[in-house]
Amino acid sequence: MSGYPFNKIMLATEHTEFDVGAERLAFAMAKRCGVPLHVVVPLLSNPEYEAEMPELALREEQAVAVKIKNLQQQASEQGVELNINVRRGDEIHAQIVAEAADLKVDLIVIRRRGKPSFFARLLVGEMVSKVIRDAHCSVLLVPRAAQFWSHRVLAAVGDTPVATNIAKSAGAVANVCGLPLTMLSVSPDQESFSKIQSINTLNVAIASSMSDKVEGAVSIGQPVEQIIATVNAVSADLVVIGRQRYHVMPFGSQGLMQHIAGKLDVPTLVIPE
Repeated sequence: MSGYPFNKIMLATEHTEFDVGAERLAFAMAKRCGVPLHVVVPLLSNPEYEAEMPELALREEQAVAVKIKNLQQQASEQGVELNINVRRGDEIHAQIVAEAADLKVDLIVIRRRGKPSFFARLLVGEMVSKVIRDAHCSVLLVPRAAQFWSHRVLAAVGDTPVATNIAKSAGAVANVCGLPLTMLSVSPDQESFSKIQSINTLNVAIASSMSDKVEGAVSIGQPVEQIIATVNAVSADLVVIGRQRYHVMPFGSQGLMQHIAGKLDVPTLVIPE
């Protein structure tokens, strides 16, 4: 894959207006890297309900067939080899995670949010948050209007086990795309600054083994505020952060990952431990 840290990419899409950004970036990644794109179209399925209302099930199957045809046409026009699978079940996120596990993919590309609902106040959709929680691989969250990164990559690293993986992945992406990379670490206060600066220096060195355009940055304050401010200050159009195991929270509460990904209009790559 020409240096990319992802050898196998899977697009998860329901082919709605909310999925256009994810589809755009997934096709672009596959084309640039010259690899096939795996696509899963999750379909809610209730066998008992469908048995009593077969005409409804037929309409859903016909709608999915149209979506597949549209995706295949897009792939043909862009010169991308497409492998599509429809997975049926009572939970959409579970079908996406299962398909990723079956295919042993390295990256899931998915929309950031879907249609408004009871959880519309969530910065990252509930279904998407569950995919991030349960997936074994990295997940790229894509806003509807997002374009393929072309300016700068920003990676946020701290005193966490996933920091090394973030540095390696960000360095590899920045290198293959020929983009500068900013490695940002945020200290909660002045007393912790020296420790955080040492962590930043270490991860800059790790990323620099992958790319020759890496710079470090350390700021003091709240992580979400500092990361968002730095993304805007350096005009980064791809953000790389780590996954938090507690990021799916009740009653619309928002974790660090949701705040960062949900408040930025650029793709956010979430790296697992």
